[in-house]
Amino acid sequence: MIVRKVDREDINSFVEIYIESYEGFEEYAYTSRREIRNYFKWLYGRDRDGFLVVEIEEPIGFSACDSNWISPFEREKVAELHELFIKKEFRGKGIASRLLRESEKYGVERGRRIMGLWVGRKNYPAIKFYVKNGFTETGELGKWIRMVKELKL
Repeated sequence: MIVRKVDREDINSFVEIYIESYEGFEEYAYTSRREIRNYFKWLYGRDRDGFLVVEIEEPIGFSACDSNWISPFEREKVAELHELFIKKEFRGKGIASRLLRESEKYGVERGRRIMGLWVGRKNYPAIKFYVKNGFTETGELGKWIRMVKELKL
């Protein structure tokens, strides 16, 4: 298993795995390939050093940690986890946890003391995963739940 920074050539893999990962959770996702491609470009432009891909011979998952994010909730720059998803057949093997740890490590390297994220209110598997990994719910906004974790600097 290799974790590396995303490059522009990863866009097609990102689109395909994103679509698969959000099956059943479309209310929280971009639904057209064009929107997903634009989302990839936005993530890449926000903080390309925190945009990671995990490979086992080919890409199987992505995470996007944005250390330039200024959170109005925490009122400081945070390591905002915009995205974390893994191909279905590779779930439950610790790969998402590995990507999350790499994202947290990146946030610490950038001097961020908090990692934040938004997760869909009905995305129970993701909520359970984040709670298991030390995140706590801090609020709600529409169909989203805000979760944060204090990073150890």
